[in-house]
Amino acid sequence: MGALRVVSAAQSRPVNSYPYAYAIISLGTYQRVWREEDVEGRGGPRIAVVGGGSYQWGPKIIQDVALNEALRGGSLVLHDIDGEALDDMYEWGTRALDVAQADLKLEKTLQLEESLRGADFVVLSISTGGLDATALDLEIPARYGVVQTVGDTVGPGGLFRGLRNIPVVVEIARAMERSCPNAVLLNLTNPLTVLTRAVTKATSIRTVGLCHELFSTLGMLSKMFVAPEEAINVRVAGVNHFIWVTDVTVHGHDVTGEAFRRISGGEAREISLSDAAGDTDPFVNTWGFRTELCRLYGYLPAAGDRHVCEFLPGYLQDEKERERLDLRMTTVDVRRERLAADRERARRMIRGDESIPTGRSREEVSDIIAAMWTGEDSVNIVNLPNAGQVRDLPLGAVVETYGALNGAGASGIVFGELPPPVAALVHPHVFNQEAIVQAGLTGDMDLALRAFSNDPLVGSGPDARKMFEEMWEVQK
Repeated sequence: MGALRVVSAAQSRPVNSYPYAYAIISLGTYQRVWREEDVEGRGGPRIAVVGGGSYQWGPKIIQDVALNEALRGGSLVLHDIDGEALDDMYEWGTRALDVAQADLKLEKTLQLEESLRGADFVVLSISTGGLDATALDLEIPARYGVVQTVGDTVGPGGLFRGLRNIPVVVEIARAMERSCPNAVLLNLTNPLTVLTRAVTKATSIRTVGLCHELFSTLGMLSKMFVAPEEAINVRVAGVNHFIWVTDVTVHGHDVTGEAFRRISGGEAREISLSDAAGDTDPFVNTWGFRTELCRLYGYLPAAGDRHVCEFLPGYLQDEKERERLDLRMTTVDVRRERLAADRERARRMIRGDESIPTGRSREEVSDIIAAMWTGEDSVNIVNLPNAGQVRDLPLGAVVETYGALNGAGASGIVFGELPPPVAALVHPHVFNQEAIVQAGLTGDMDLALRAFSNDPLVGSGPDARKMFEEMWEVQK
């Protein structure tokens, strides 16, 4: 095996510059994806994008695959149930491939089975019920006094988003078992932990959950230490949107204490506010909440404030605390505006009124596909079933750590045990997410209610049951 390297859209680096990648766990179900004779002479891989009409993800995936030299000669199949959005992304992609002069075949289909037939990889980016369902996730709890900044991972919104998506996502994975049983599913859909776990629990499909939240933390550390991002290394673990950095090195030197002191002192917050220059966009990382938690717990949450705060609602439910920490709400109206803007921008590019971008995004989807297709080893932040990479969490539960990606598939890199202050925060959510998965797979309403009541954003009591029953009735 060659030297492992961390792969990103911007840089790559050998693993000997990555001091925390000590041990790789071989997951039993993650054996070699393809034999060399299977891929010899085939050109690039066949990649299906389920949810390929996404105006957010579609352009990034198409462009990144087109510009990845390791995937030349492959094909990209866009599938969506929204024919208009699918046509837009196909037209956008056709223009983008022309601009990039890419050796990539682009296809589209409204039929799931057709998109999956013979696929080597399947990228999943869907939202069952769309923004209309998301509105219910937020508006009903708000009437009961429950504030949610995002509502897609934990809290009442995260639970019902999971219950909506689990049967759909599992059925897609079962369709993969019929049409492309050896393919790898790369899941981008939230709630990422719950859905990735549901697929690995209910089907034989190899599944990797991918999230980009860590990148903002690496970017901030790069600015603070005036070092290129590839020189920054961290130890990080937890569950999606609730991962914690416990150690930091720069150019191989341990700077953990200094990094946490500077962040606790407000330096990251000051940099973020300076960069935002008064921008009130709720998607901006403001670093108010992460600064508070780093100061309080001695470790650094690595996802954005608007996600992390939903795991610790003591701050979120207090209006004065929300204002002090600059916790911003991602309302449905904001998301509708963002969707409309993304759609219009794509259509301007299709008409030729705006130029197609020529660079890669910061996402790692195409790099991970390339690593598994070519067999060249890489290290990326991934969500995988726990086979011991986080020793104090249940085996099988999906955890987010660094992982090794190569021709053998995906394997977790050992993190060890979460520090006690962090473990006390993460553990309850892991067990509750396991209950949500089981409820989603079995349709057990009583179990779903128990998980709902156990979430700290909800709490037990008569209002919890009333809120649950109202949400269940309108969404069932």
